[in-house]
Amino acid sequence: MRRTSLVVVAALGLVIVAQAGAHAELAPKQVPAGSVSDFTLSVEAEEGPTVKIAMQLPPRMANVKPVDVSGWQLKLGTRVLTWTGGRIARGRTGKFPISGQFPRTPGKTLKFPVVQTYRNGKVVRWIGAPSSTEPAPTIRLAAASTAPAPPAPPAATTPTTTTTPATTNEDDDNGSAGWIIGAAIVVGLAAAGAALFWRRRG
Repeated sequence: MRRTSLVVVAALGLVIVAQAGAHAELAPKQVPAGSVSDFTLSVEAEEGPTVKIAMQLPPRMANVKPVDVSGWQLKLGTRVLTWTGGRIARGRTGKFPISGQFPRTPGKTLKFPVVQTYRNGKVVRWIGAPSSTEPAPTIRLAAASTAPAPPAPPAATTPTTTTTPATTNEDDDNGSAGWIIGAAIVVGLAAAGAALFWRRRG
């Protein structure tokens, strides 16, 4: 009886490990608050082929833009992204890239509940706490970068040009003017004397 109990416990242990091994998670685990960042949802098909994935967005997420994934059809609701028509093979992991603007609430952890549907109809809800067997994917918002802005370049300076006005020497000007007037008088007297001289001879 004891041996049978151990076998049952061991079997249950294997089931628990297998369930814990399956997962749906987001990467990266942390992004800057208020940023527009890329992130990827990864879903593992642990129990068989997965044919549908639905993820609920947290409040205040904006400008969400999922990237097209080959083989899958995307439906974007108000706050729910749903991928259908594709297939994640057993033991494989499907990846669904997304871009979006995160809330400006540093220090907060955002939850992205995911519902995984297998081909046989089984549904796994990844919506629990981090310590549960089916934890919801999460992303933590880090403080925005507060790096100081680079110093402004110094203001351009215009070289100062000093202009010295030309000085006029009044004494030189007066002397030159006097010399010119004196020369004109002498020339005038000489011309008058010459005219008188020729008049007398005539």
